[in-house]
Amino acid sequence: MYFRAFYFKIICVFAFAFLTEFYFKGGDTGLFYQGTQDLRAAIKDNPDNFQLALLSPKLTYKSPLFDYFYYDGYEGDLTYNYMFSEANFFPPKLALIPSYIFFNSYLCISMCFAFFALGGAIRLFKTFYHFYPGQYREIALACLFLPSVIYWGSGLLKDPVTFGCVGYICYAFLNMFVKKTKIISSLLIVAACGFLLFSIKVYILLVLVMALLIWQFAEVNKMIENKTLRGIFAGMTFAASVGVTFFLLQYLTSFEAAQQYQFDKFQGNAEYQRQMYAVINQQTGGSDSHFTINTSNPILMVFGGVTATFFRPFLWEVNSPIALLSCAESSLFLFLTLFFMYKKGVKSFFTTAFSDPRTLMCFVFAFVFAVAVGISSANFGALSRYKIPCMPFYLIMVVLIYQKAGLNYPGWFHKVLNFAVPQQRRRF
Repeated sequence: MYFRAFYFKIICVFAFAFLTEFYFKGGDTGLFYQGTQDLRAAIKDNPDNFQLALLSPKLTYKSPLFDYFYYDGYEGDLTYNYMFSEANFFPPKLALIPSYIFFNSYLCISMCFAFFALGGAIRLFKTFYHFYPGQYREIALACLFLPSVIYWGSGLLKDPVTFGCVGYICYAFLNMFVKKTKIISSLLIVAACGFLLFSIKVYILLVLVMALLIWQFAEVNKMIENKTLRGIFAGMTFAASVGVTFFLLQYLTSFEAAQQYQFDKFQGNAEYQRQMYAVINQQTGGSDSHFTINTSNPILMVFGGVTATFFRPFLWEVNSPIALLSCAESSLFLFLTLFFMYKKGVKSFFTTAFSDPRTLMCFVFAFVFAVAVGISSANFGALSRYKIPCMPFYLIMVVLIYQKAGLNYPGWFHKVLNFAVPQQRRRF
């Protein structure tokens, strides 16, 4: 099965490189690659710039590196402005060493990023396989074979790095708190991946910290056998988890890089970002994939964010062949969710998800993340990239509540499962 995932990843790397060159004609990955070339040029002129490049959090006007980005001749003259962000400056730094090892090959650099994401995906699979070996095919589909997740995790982008980090951190938590093995190496992995997430996309770290804390509190609560005591402790642990999570997130968002994700600023920043995307889309004549969400009403905002992330674009909203990929996945998620609610009821969907610490963790991560990216994205193209960390968690949660509720999958899902993950002897 891992070889099947490996070959699928290779195909997606080539597909991503081909479409980037001939369909999208650049984009973020082109800017990151150009940024890597600018760093190489600076190092070629002065080897001391190698240390400066790795240690600089971002590009500044006063930096000795600035001229290399400003005069690089890149189309649109965007590179230097793009690298003023710490999050955008990080991928070229990560690509710098692979560029020397593989003779500056864009394809090989993309392979390095893609294999890091694949390593994280495999560890995410192993994390849930440890608890649910009977559902290994469903978990493999969620972690290793969702097309848009694998595709957007296969290039010189921030997304392969952040997605891989999520998988590595989850597996490290499994080793530390469940298996109680490899404590030192797991701590190092959490520290390294946590640093990468904080530097590149801090909101992923914020949501992941919340979900993992709630998971651990729920695991402790589950060990109490007395129903009355368990109910009392559940309330206490819930209050404690919310409190700890709140103060931890407030601490993390006190840093400059994460201040835009503070609770009192997030909604306003999200609406501003959506308006800016809409203006840019009109001025540049971009694709008609822009969508709107009512952010004035918190309830409608949450509902709209979740719907946009997991269930859209709908078929009539598809305006390009590439968008069909996201449409197929969103349709799968929508029909699986509606089928469960039709058979077992809406209330059962949530109560079943909350009944197990692991499905609760998946619910928290998937839904909070979905709201965050759904309300701050203005078009389906960007959203299809931003949402990839939460997609496996949502699908895992759904298939597990099917199993816990004793509900058989619809016939078409069996066909999808058999195509993506054929039956085989398990050797994981």
